[in-house]
Amino acid sequence: MKYALLQTVEAGASLIPVVKHLNQDKIDMFGVLSGATGSVHVDPVYCANSPFKTTLAHGFLTMAYASEMMELNFGMDWATSGEIEVKFIGQAHPGDTVLTEGTVTKVEEREDGLYVECALTVLNQAGGNVMVGTASLIKKK
Repeated sequence: MKYALLQTVEAGASLIPVVKHLNQDKIDMFGVLSGATGSVHVDPVYCANSPFKTTLAHGFLTMAYASEMMELNFGMDWATSGEIEVKFIGQAHPGDTVLTEGTVTKVEEREDGLYVECALTVLNQAGGNVMVGTASLIKKK
């Protein structure tokens, strides 16, 4: 992955976003890799008769996009010290485009570097929230 690395780490700074286009192949592959191959994710015929009418992307797939955004913005500092806490509040489906955004909410000087906390959101193309949460890391000096 190429790092864009956020230039200004201060409260209120917007993170460089990540945009992903979901399709059934991506959802199926994530299911195979994660072992989560439940019908609600990988069986369009089953889902056609469900309240959702189509398959659902795994929540952890959308969380992976949030982690990718953090890595894009903070590089190895995210990989070595990052923590994430999320709540899944909506669905993402094949054909959706999801936008992962973040904002720095807190920066604190510590002995081991800058403690950085960010608010995260994953939105679908209609602007509906799919996931919200917070991420934190120590940015080395």
